[in-house]
Amino acid sequence: MNIVAQRPPEIALSNRNSFVKDIAFITPILTKHEAAELMAACGELGPDPSSTYFTKRAKNIAYVICLEGQWFQIRADYFIQPQEYNDFSGGYKRSYREMPKEFIDCSATQKVLFAFKSAYQIPDKEPVLVQVQTSHINANNAGQCLTGQGIHSDGADRAILVCLDRNNITGANNAVYGDLAGHQVILPAFQLEEGHAMLWHDDKVFHHVGPAQDCGSESSWHSNGAHCSLSRYPLFKWQG
Repeated sequence: MNIVAQRPPEIALSNRNSFVKDIAFITPILTKHEAAELMAACGELGPDPSSTYFTKRAKNIAYVICLEGQWFQIRADYFIQPQEYNDFSGGYKRSYREMPKEFIDCSATQKVLFAFKSAYQIPDKEPVLVQVQTSHINANNAGQCLTGQGIHSDGADRAILVCLDRNNITGANNAVYGDLAGHQVILPAFQLEEGHAMLWHDDKVFHHVGPAQDCGSESSWHSNGAHCSLSRYPLFKWQG
């Protein structure tokens, strides 16, 4: 599958340590209890039709906005990813189940959103797209692509990925590159632990998620999976 992205092919790394810290970094953000609270606040995740041709995935979405120190949810149940960033499922309306009210009221949700806002100085009244999803892993789909995109950029400027749970799986390693071929390594492949977040400049680098494997001997896809929260800003490129 070919992924087309409008990005410079190379990035100067004259001062690599400070560059990497600015462009992409990993940090603990939630306790195990808080991560479980956030997952519970999402309710039952709905189907993700775009995952028909890669690892089965369920997803809920929310558009959120910060006003006077408080986050609120905006009613909307779809997004349109720019086609130039995803030639597989970009360019058309993708509808998903909306988050219930409990999601935005959850203190763990607010904690993640405020961390994202603070890290990138996101102004008040600017909408942010949040997706909480799980990839269902079993013995039959181990090694499949989890995103359907390979090394890619999603079309936002800033992003935060939080691992909420890793149940009976290995792999699903994240990596960040300065080029689509994966030759220029910014963050080498690593396992994002539960409660930890990766924040990065999606408009300057490329992201990759490796395949996952099922650790359970006789477990079904209902019990094995990687649950994560992904937020993006700004949304002007994603509006339909």
